[in-house]
Amino acid sequence: MMGMEKKNNKFILLMLLLPLAVVLIAAGCKKKEGELYQFVVTSVTKSESVPSETFVETAASESAVPAESTTEETTEETTEEETSEETTTKAEVKAETKKTAKPSVKATKATTKAAKKTTKTTKTTKKTTKKKKATPTPTPKPKYSGYLFVGDSRTVGLDEAVSGVSSIAKVGAGVTYFKSIVSDVIKVRGKNIIFNFGVNDRDRYKDYIAVYKTFPKEFIQNNNVIVMSVNPTDGTKYKSWNADIDKFNAYIKKNLPSGIKYLDTNSTLKKEGFQTRDGCHYKPVTYKRIAQLTFIFCGDKNKKP
Repeated sequence: MMGMEKKNNKFILLMLLLPLAVVLIAAGCKKKEGELYQFVVTSVTKSESVPSETFVETAASESAVPAESTTEETTEETTEEETSEETTTKAEVKAETKKTAKPSVKATKATTKAAKKTTKTTKTTKKTTKKKKATPTPTPKPKYSGYLFVGDSRTVGLDEAVSGVSSIAKVGAGVTYFKSIVSDVIKVRGKNIIFNFGVNDRDRYKDYIAVYKTFPKEFIQNNNVIVMSVNPTDGTKYKSWNADIDKFNAYIKKNLPSGIKYLDTNSTLKKEGFQTRDGCHYKPVTYKRIAQLTFIFCGDKNKKP
């Protein structure tokens, strides 16, 4: 009896399953066989008053095979979902990376351009600085370039030793000779005019000042008028003259008319030393030094004696 009941139950179950399967397939249901089978079994159990023992045995005997296939299909679905999630995640990461990378690249380019501009500005500044340093400051040319020395035998010796100068001079000349040539000298224009009298009449310093005061303003304004100190002497014959020379120079320097300059070569020669031929007249090396001091005083530092 039990065998017949089981067969009847199976037959009834199959009869119930067939219509349901047809309906589900027609509706496009995509449920798996195992899920469908379990669903049908549950429905039959609820609708039919089949003994619990019989249902358990039937369910156990019929669901053994479908359970394995259900597990495999579920695993495949999970794998496909994970794969699709991984693919989606990679695509999102790439998209975000691109979005993030673009601004940083632009920022890097902008920074590079700014750095290049700064470098160019620095180079330009350096070039400009170099050009400014390379340009020498022009030395201003003296207003008066010619040199006219007026005096006694010492002036004659200077004219002979030094090139590029001219002179109005006489051996043994004093204040009398000076007065005789003033009318010619004051006609000169545009020169450095250097007077060097006094060694032959050291006690007549007041007379020399009187002559200098006769110089017209036009003459002084149109020339560089200079009175040179009476320079030192040496040797047993002339060394004693130095006291009178110092007195003469002090008076001349103090009393020169306005516009006439005083050049103290006496002090420089005493300090540096000098060479004479006879104690009064100099050797060429000293005459050249006197001329050089004159050129420097007149602002012509590059002129060589």
